[in-house]
Formats: sequence, C-alpha cells, structure tokens
Amino acid sequence: MNKILLVFAVILMAVSGKAQKTADIGIWGGTSGYIGDIDDAGFFHQFNPNFGAYYRYNFNARVSLRAQFLMGGVATDGMIEGVGTSFSKSVENLSLQIEINYLKYIIGVKNMPFSPYVMAGVGVAYFPYEMDPAFISTFNLQHNKGTTVINESVVSATIPFGFGFKYTIGQRLGIGIEYQMHKLFSDKLDNLDDPLAYETIDSATGAVLSETKYTDALHNNDWAGYLGLHVTYKIYVGKKACPTYDSKN
Repeated sequence: MNKILLVFAVILMAVSGKAQKTADIGIWGGTSGYIGDIDDAGFFHQFNPNFGAYYRYNFNARVSLRAQFLMGGVATDGMIEGVGTSFSKSVENLSLQIEINYLKYIIGVKNMPFSPYVMAGVGVAYFPYEMDPAFISTFNLQHNKGTTVINESVVSATIPFGFGFKYTIGQRLGIGIEYQMHKLFSDKLDNLDDPLAYETIDSATGAVLSETKYTDALHNNDWAGYLGLHVTYKIYVGKKACPTYDSKN
C-alpha cells in the first residue's frame, strides 16, 4: 500500500507542476462488484465499502486528467463447476484517466452547471492471493496447481473505464455519481487462477506431454466494478485563477 500511495503522490506532483489554470480535488465513496470465474455471483448482491480520493486537472471545460486512488473490499460467493466457493479481500487501485464531459462543465459557472461524462485510462491494482490446491481438486481432477497452498501479493495492470454525471452545488463545490469497470490483467482476484487448467502426463516417464490453459493475460475472466458518489472541491493552481478561463473554455 505504501508503494502505491508513493506513486500516487508522484503523479499528483507531476500533474500539479504543469497546471496553469484550475484543478479539483475530491473524495469518493461507494461499493464494488466482481465478474470472474465464479458463477451465480450477483454483481452487487452485497455491499463492499470502498473509499478514495482524486486530483483532477481541467485542460478546459470538456477535457480533464484525473489521478485517483481507491481502496476497499471486493467479495462474492457463488459456484464453480457446481462447487460452492467465495472470497473476500481488500483491493487497492491507482489509476490515471482522461475524463471527457458531454457538455461544457466548470464548477461554479452558472451556465455550465452539470454534465454527463465518460472516462478511461490505465491503472494498477494491488491485492492478496490465496490458492488452495485441495479445493481446486474438488472440481478439477486433472489440476496442475501442485499441493502447496499459495499465499502471495499481486500487482496487476488494469484498464479502467466508466461513465458518470456531475453537478455544481456552489462556487467551489460539486457532486456526482459514477460507475467504473476495471479490467485486470490477472486471473487471481477471485483466488482461482485459471482453475480448469491441467497438464497431460506421460504415465510411463512422468513427463509433461501438454498443458491445457483456458485463460491468459489478455483473456482472463476477472473484472472489478465500482459504483459510487463523489464530492469535488475546486481549487486554483498558482496565485490566482486566469480571469478569462470561463469565457475561453
């Protein structure tokens, strides 16, 4: 977690150093959902608290760059190959996303009071991973996961994207609601890393003849979704705001 926060701080300083006009800071709160190898798992069937903060530099009234940190629980229960399973863990997300407003929007400007928006970018997620081969063998008799329980920490690249709606409620204050999906380049979020994979072994020599895999870095099943509310405070970068900012953008 400390490493992720350090990277987050560096990104904020880098963005702030180039800012000339205005920027926003905000807090975020909501819940998470999951899509992966576990079947019959309702996406938002349980509340998983997640919280975060972000810094947003506004290039103009339509385009912004947002650096965001989210952390909280991701959990579900369901079935895999007819066997019941569940997981619950803490996940930390750091992302850098471009935010594009459908309408012109600047906090505090009366003729730009609200806008729907879309967002997309790149990120990284950090979470624990625990795999029990004994459980895998209950539904995959040919599993090649060994016999030792694996406990490790995972850092995975992500592709976050989403949409939302934001609204001004004062000269420097705005609120909004948004939904984000984070595509993970790891199949370990649900503690089931390619759970149906297996090796074909030569019975005479014990040599591995072939390995069957069902997922890879580009086609794994793990996604995390985040639905939440945010409160944003408008700040000025530099000594004062550009007096022509509102009219030019």
